[in-house]
Amino acid sequence: MIRREKTEFGTVKYYVQTESKNDNYVKTELNDLNGEKRIVIKVADSVYYSLYSDGINKRTKKDKNSVYRLFYGEIPNEKDTQIAYQKLSELDSLILSKSDKILDSLKWNDFKRWNGAKAFEIEVVYYHGFPKNETFEPY
Repeated sequence: MIRREKTEFGTVKYYVQTESKNDNYVKTELNDLNGEKRIVIKVADSVYYSLYSDGINKRTKKDKNSVYRLFYGEIPNEKDTQIAYQKLSELDSLILSKSDKILDSLKWNDFKRWNGAKAFEIEVVYYHGFPKNETFEPY
């Protein structure tokens, strides 16, 4: 753990994780160069943010079967699109702005930054509900 603080949303804990054994970790050429390291931010045991060299993800205990991937650019206006978006909440903005400061302090310049993104793109992971014996953890 590299930082812990109390907020109006609950206790926020920041962790550095290397050599991830998580089956959900998708190896890409860029994050392979970084040795599979990431920053995990846990908010009140109900929301996880994961920062990688190639993106930022969020998972919530409320929506265990969904992964939220930070989306850069304008949210499409078309209602015909099959991609769902969620605008950033006050909690998201707080966590993401502080995550940039953490990355700066670690000198991890090759990691994805918030850069004022306005929404998350929602991806459904389990179509028939969250498996009974699985634990809720970062993606």
